[in-house]
Amino acid sequence: MNDDIMDDVLNPQTSEVTSEVIKTNSDITNDTKYKPGVGVDVGTSNIVVARQLEDGTFVNRFHRDMLYPLDASEEAIDLLERSDYLYVKVNDKYYIVGEDALRLVNAIGKGEIVRPMKDGIMNPSLKESSELLFYIIKAVVGDPIAEGETLRFSVPANPIDRDLNNLFHQMVLQNFFTQLGYNAKPVNEAMAIAYDCNPIAKTDEGNLPLTGVSISFGGGMTNIALSLKGLDLHSFSITKSGDYIDEQTSIVTGSPKSKIIKKKEKELDLGSFDMSDRVLTALSIYYDEVINRVIFNMSKEFKNRDSEIDGEIEIVVAGGTSMPKGFCQKFEQNIKTSNFPFKVYRVRHSESPFYSVSQGACIRAQADHQKQN
Repeated sequence: MNDDIMDDVLNPQTSEVTSEVIKTNSDITNDTKYKPGVGVDVGTSNIVVARQLEDGTFVNRFHRDMLYPLDASEEAIDLLERSDYLYVKVNDKYYIVGEDALRLVNAIGKGEIVRPMKDGIMNPSLKESSELLFYIIKAVVGDPIAEGETLRFSVPANPIDRDLNNLFHQMVLQNFFTQLGYNAKPVNEAMAIAYDCNPIAKTDEGNLPLTGVSISFGGGMTNIALSLKGLDLHSFSITKSGDYIDEQTSIVTGSPKSKIIKKKEKELDLGSFDMSDRVLTALSIYYDEVINRVIFNMSKEFKNRDSEIDGEIEIVVAGGTSMPKGFCQKFEQNIKTSNFPFKVYRVRHSESPFYSVSQGACIRAQADHQKQN
């Protein structure tokens, strides 16, 4: 990332970004009293930020991690000046950002959104991926509330079904957060869910906290961790998750991915759906494929590692891809008919599946702050 772009990201008042702050789902003010320590879920589909109030309540902010590109032209400039679209300009392209990108491409009825992230890491096919990702992160995360405030950001584990290494992605993000003034460290995405949801294992000696399997069904990857009393015994990821479902559904139905995303979020029920609706049918089929592939690969990996935990474990599930109605029930049914190597007494959905990664990261960041003080 060149120095001029980095300066623009760190000092957005000097950059070619609309003056309007990126819209989020919370009414955060400078007077709000937070505990030091912030968690950031750097996802393929969304950037989610969690802080915690003094009374323990989580406050989450999020923004869609998607863009709609426009070539610099008189028509594009006129459109942006007359509208309230949120946008950034990088080199000779304008990018409409977030929810506005999805609305615009659905309204136009052609073209596709692009993402600065792909398969859980920065999109290597998008030259400006880091610049665009940092604009979005900066707007949602904001400045530290104290000097050197602790921050934990999510990173995926390396996948077992593809030759992909997350080290470059991790170090670029850590450098960016550090330049923002944070004391930043990565946290494994699936372990963040364990910190937020606290899976329990039932043994003859009693219940073991933070013990079991935590799974984050994201847009680019599914992240999995096996933990014992909070210790990460084994973590890995599996590719082809939520974005794969959208892409395959788009191919077989001919519908644009932007419309499929909207239908998936608004209408899909994996326990009951209209078979005459080709999009919902295809979504259900590919969801079933993803769930079965995750269970198969997860079981195989645990067996290869010869992992053992006494008693019966709990599986906790979170992530945006897990949010359709009936997801957890379908996952639990398929676990029961599989050769999963552990005894499972239940599959539990996070109470806040969309925010669970950022909240778990926030919990870890607060623990970091307490150690420092």
